[in-house]
Amino acid sequence: MAHAQETAAKTPAEIRAAAKKKPSATPQQQPLTQQAHKPPSAQAHPGKSRSAPVQTAPNQPGKPQIAKREELDVHGTATPAFSGGALGSKRPLDTPFSIRTITSAEIQERQVKSLSRLLSQDASVVTNGDTYSFNAYSVTVRGVPLDDYNGYKINGSPFYMTTVELPLESFENVQLLKGASGYMYGFNAPGGIINYQTKKPTENRTFEVDAGYSSGAIASEHIDTGGRLFNKVFGYRLNLTHEKGETYNGSHVERYSGSLGVDARITKNLLWTADAIYQDRKIRGLVQDFFIDPTTYPSNKLPDPISGNKNLNAYPGSMFTSHVLFLTTGLKWDISNNWKFRVDYSHSQDWRSYQSEWMSLNNREGDYDSYLSTDPRSWSDYNQAQGILEGSFHTGFVKHDVTLGATWQGLTKYLPTNSEYVNIGSQNMYAPIIPRPWNVNNESSVYRNYRSDQVGLFLSDTVTFTPQWSLLAGVRYTNFQQSGYNAADVRTAAYKVNPVTPTVALLYHPVRNMTVYASYVQALENGGTVGDTYKNARQTLPPIRSDQVEVGAKITRRSWDLTGALYRITRGAQYANADNYYVSSGTQVYQGFELNGHVDLPLGFVVTDSLGIEASKYKKTDPSIQGNTAEAIPTFQNMFTLTNNIQAVPGLSASAEVHYTGRMWGDAMNVYHIPGYTLLNLRASYRTHIGKHRVTFRAELDNVANTHYWGVLASDYFFVGAPRSVYLNARFDL
Repeated sequence: MAHAQETAAKTPAEIRAAAKKKPSATPQQQPLTQQAHKPPSAQAHPGKSRSAPVQTAPNQPGKPQIAKREELDVHGTATPAFSGGALGSKRPLDTPFSIRTITSAEIQERQVKSLSRLLSQDASVVTNGDTYSFNAYSVTVRGVPLDDYNGYKINGSPFYMTTVELPLESFENVQLLKGASGYMYGFNAPGGIINYQTKKPTENRTFEVDAGYSSGAIASEHIDTGGRLFNKVFGYRLNLTHEKGETYNGSHVERYSGSLGVDARITKNLLWTADAIYQDRKIRGLVQDFFIDPTTYPSNKLPDPISGNKNLNAYPGSMFTSHVLFLTTGLKWDISNNWKFRVDYSHSQDWRSYQSEWMSLNNREGDYDSYLSTDPRSWSDYNQAQGILEGSFHTGFVKHDVTLGATWQGLTKYLPTNSEYVNIGSQNMYAPIIPRPWNVNNESSVYRNYRSDQVGLFLSDTVTFTPQWSLLAGVRYTNFQQSGYNAADVRTAAYKVNPVTPTVALLYHPVRNMTVYASYVQALENGGTVGDTYKNARQTLPPIRSDQVEVGAKITRRSWDLTGALYRITRGAQYANADNYYVSSGTQVYQGFELNGHVDLPLGFVVTDSLGIEASKYKKTDPSIQGNTAEAIPTFQNMFTLTNNIQAVPGLSASAEVHYTGRMWGDAMNVYHIPGYTLLNLRASYRTHIGKHRVTFRAELDNVANTHYWGVLASDYFFVGAPRSVYLNARFDL
C-alpha cells in the first residue's frame, strides 16, 4: 500500500518524466477494464501545467526517476485525454484548440483551494474576484467572462456556477479549453470552458490525510481514500474536507465538503459510474466590490489601492452562505475495439443567501457610500441527459474518427420576492471603518425568474488523409428556448432560436508530437440576467452570437514543450449605456496572441512561462463607447516560474513565480485606468518518509512584497487585491 501511495506525492514534472518513457495509447486501443480507471499516456501533452522539476535519485544526478506504470494508474496524475463533448476524447495535441490541464498533483503542490489561484499561472486568464467574496468563481478568458450558465462543467455536465467556489480537493484535474466551443457543448461564451473532472476509484486501497494553515488563521483538514471491493468489481473514492478560521481581511469562513465516486464493472465491456458532491460554505463579515459611475466620477484615476488585509466590513450582520449538490450517473460500453458508447444523467442544485456591501466610490480621496445588498434565499436547478457514440472506420485510405450524440439540458432559477439594496452610510477607505447597523428583513418567498431548455444533436468527424494531414469538421443543431418571469409568475420575456453552429479545422503534423492548426468556430451564449445596480435590473437579455478564428501550433519534446495561438473573436457586445441600462447591442472584437512553454535545464532547474497579448474594441455600439477599448482586459500579461530540485537535499524543491499584469481600462467609456502590478510568489516542498509512510511538507508565500493593487470584476467594478499570504500543509500517505 505504501508503494502505491508514492505516486500521489510526486511532483507533476516527475510524473511527466516517467510518462514520457511509456508508449502512447489511445482509449480505443484499450479494453474498458483497463481504460476506465487509467488515463492515456501523458506523452506529448502540451499545455500541461507544471510546477516542479524532475525529481532525481541521489545516486544519479540529473537522471529522472521512472515511476512504475501501476503507480501512475492508481492516482491518474498523468494528463488525461481531453473530452470535448461533441469533439469526443482526444489527446490535447490532436485538438485544434488551446487547452490547459491542472492535475490534482499540482493542486496539492500549490495548495490551491480557489479557482482564482488555480488558473493564476495562465496569461490568458484574469480572475475577477477574491475567494472570500461573492465573485470567488468568476474568471475571464481571452477577455471574455465565462458563461455562468454553460461555461463550467463537472465531468462534462453543466453546472450553474454563480457565487460558487467548488471544492478542488474532490477533483482529479481541471481542464481549461480556451476560446469558442459552441458545437462541442452548445450555448457558452467564447472565452472558454472549465471542466472539473472528479476523482475516480483507485485500483489499490489508498488513504491520505493532510492538514493545512493559511493567512490570517484558517485551518483545513482533508481525507482522500479509495480502492476496490468484491474482487475489484466495485470501486469507490471518498473525499472529505473541512476549512474554518479567520481570513486575512477579517472575515470568517467555515466550509464542509464531501464527494463520493463509485463504479461497478458490470461486464468486461460495461461500466457503471456515479458521482456525488456536496458542499456547505459560510462566510461572515464579507464585503463585495467597489464600483463607480464614470459619468460622475471626477477623475480619470482610481484612489491608491489599500492593503488587502484591511477589514472593510461596516454592516455587523454581513454574511454569505452557499450550498452545492451535484449528482451524476452513467454507463460506458465498449462495443468493440473501435466503437464505444456512453450515456449520462446529471442533476445539480445550488442555494445561496447573503447580506453584503457594495461600495460606490465618489472620488480619488477614497470617499464612498456603502450599499447593503440582501438575498434572503435564491437557488437554481440544473439537469442534463446525454448520449454519445464514438468510433472509427476507414473509407479506402482515409480514416474517420466520428463522434455523434444527443443531449438535453434544462435550467431553472429562483430569486427572492423581497430583497434590499440600500445606502447605509458613508466611509473612507483610508480611515477606520464606522459600524453601520441596519434592520434587515431576511425572510422572503421565491419566484421562478428564469427557465431555459435546449436540445442538441451533434456530429463531428476527424478525417485523416495521411499521417501528417487531417481535417476536423463538426456541426451542432440546438433547439433553445428561454423565458423570463416576474414575481407573479407572468412571463415577461421569451426567446426561441434553432441555431446550427459549425466548426472546421485543418491540422498538420510536420513531425512527431507537433501540430499546426487553423480553426473556425461559431457559438451562442445566454444573454444573462441584469444586475440590481442597473435601471433594468433582473431583465433577461437575449442570446449572444460569436465567431472565432484561431491559428496555432503545439510541440512537445522530452525536455521542453511550446504552444502558441493567434485568435480573433467577434462577439455581440453587452454594456451599461449612458442612461445606466445594461444592454446587448453592437459587437466586440477581440484579437490576441498567447504563448506557453517549459524547458528542463541542467542541475534540476525548470523554467515555465505564459505570455498573453490582447486588444479589444467596441464596434457599432452606443455612441458613448463606439470605438473604445474593451474594459477589464490587460494588454499584456506574463507569468514566469523558475523551479529547482535541490540536489544537495533529496526530496527538497523550491519555486519562484513572477506574475505581471499590465494596466487596463476600468470602464467601457474609457474614463479611468486600472494600474498594472507585479506579484512575487515563493514555494517550497519537502518529501520524506516517516517509517513506511510517505510524508510531504509544503509552504508557500504569495505576494511576497505585500503589493497593494486593484483587481477588476467588470466594467466599473473592482476589488482590493489579496495581500501577502502564507500557506502551509502537511500530508501523510497511510
